[in-house]
Amino acid sequence: MDPEAPPTAGAPGSLNGSWERGGRSATSAAIAGLLGVGLVYFYGQSFFLSVAILLSAQSRHIASKADALLPTMARMLEAMKNPVRVSLVVSQFLLMLIPTVWLVRRWHSSDVRGYLRLTQCSAAEVALASSAVLLFYPANAFLSQFLVRQLNIPPALLKANEALFRAGSGGELLFVLVAVALTPALCEEILFRGYVQRTLERTLGAKSILATGVVFGLYHLQPLGLLNLSLLGLVFGYFFFASRSLLPGMAAHFTNNAVAVLWLYAGETPWIASRAGGDLFPQLVLVATPLSACAVFLFSIVSRRRRLERESAPPFLA
Repeated sequence: MDPEAPPTAGAPGSLNGSWERGGRSATSAAIAGLLGVGLVYFYGQSFFLSVAILLSAQSRHIASKADALLPTMARMLEAMKNPVRVSLVVSQFLLMLIPTVWLVRRWHSSDVRGYLRLTQCSAAEVALASSAVLLFYPANAFLSQFLVRQLNIPPALLKANEALFRAGSGGELLFVLVAVALTPALCEEILFRGYVQRTLERTLGAKSILATGVVFGLYHLQPLGLLNLSLLGLVFGYFFFASRSLLPGMAAHFTNNAVAVLWLYAGETPWIASRAGGDLFPQLVLVATPLSACAVFLFSIVSRRRRLERESAPPFLA
């Protein structure tokens, strides 16, 4: 049986939710679900952040001082970074992951895991997806630095923006990796690729990769990072589409965010910092970017071969 063919009614993984029984559009479901979960998440996260600010006595003390705006903002974010990290983890699991799973079960299928494609994939696909993103990171960082230089972003603003991602010790590094790498890799991928792209794919096919990638970039509300984030969204979407599994995209998402955190952490070391900002960095981009493209190409070969093997296997082996 074609793994992408609509299951028959009553079969395991059938489209037996209320939206499907009503015969309504899959595209409308994706848009409505994204807007609904997005509103719940953003309003809920604002509430958690407000509570974190109110509970942070140090941030209130800093804000009460008469001082320049940007240095004050940097000190406030530094003072309340841990409450913000905790609110990020809580809001993503509570207000993004859980509503998405509920939406799938309610609207589409009782087989939530099957619908979201939380299915097995090969170790090679996970390794190649992670490698492609890892090798693309220098180009991604170089583009960000280029935009910062062109727009003359004040260093104090950059420091304020990095506070959430910067760790000063090994214990804090582990905490940051959980908050800004592991949590988004699970929750955001389930919403954007597992639900939105999966649902759009039923009517748009491969065009769902582009649509979801752009929405993913816009969702982060970072004008300077819109291009980078949209490109990453396209790459994650391609991994999901080609492999028919959410796991390679999750691994790639985690790798990208973890490398960003580790890059900042290692940047505290003068040896790393001097070379990352010097002549070595453009050379690293020129070497790593073609290797990243090769990894994506190999991923497409491995995924296609695995998909053909699965589709040609007898039903009791598929």
